[in-house]
Amino acid sequence: MDNAIEVYDLTKYYGDLLAVDHISFEVHRGEVFGFLGPNGAGKTTTQRMLTTLLEPTEGRIIINGHDLARDPYPVKCQMGLVPEESNVYTELTAWDNLMFTARLYRVPRSERTARARELLEIFGLWEKRNVKVENFSKGMRRRLSIAMAIIHR
Repeated sequence: MDNAIEVYDLTKYYGDLLAVDHISFEVHRGEVFGFLGPNGAGKTTTQRMLTTLLEPTEGRIIINGHDLARDPYPVKCQMGLVPEESNVYTELTAWDNLMFTARLYRVPRSERTARARELLEIFGLWEKRNVKVENFSKGMRRRLSIAMAIIHR
């Protein structure tokens, strides 16, 4: 089976507090996967370890064949994250947000314009591309945030 994510005995301690307790799971390529659980169950801590924002106390994470402890850079280049709180810059237009994010992700200059247009059209924001995001609804901001997360493919 071709796995996108493999997690083995993932554990995180904050001092004496056990936040994530030796979890293991696999996510198959193309599969939709989510964490459900009560507050304090370790969902956010696990997500932060999977996105390299936190280092595990124990365990192993392999994403697209790369061990995060040994080879995190290729994973970081492929990762797009849509945080719970909006990460769009409201003083910029939708177009400028995508161009800024494309530069951060090092999308080649020759691809930025076409990719931004493609995403704005897919997410129904093309007509609003030159409007400042402060004038967007919450749903429009969320769609733009998703577009920003995947502009680097």
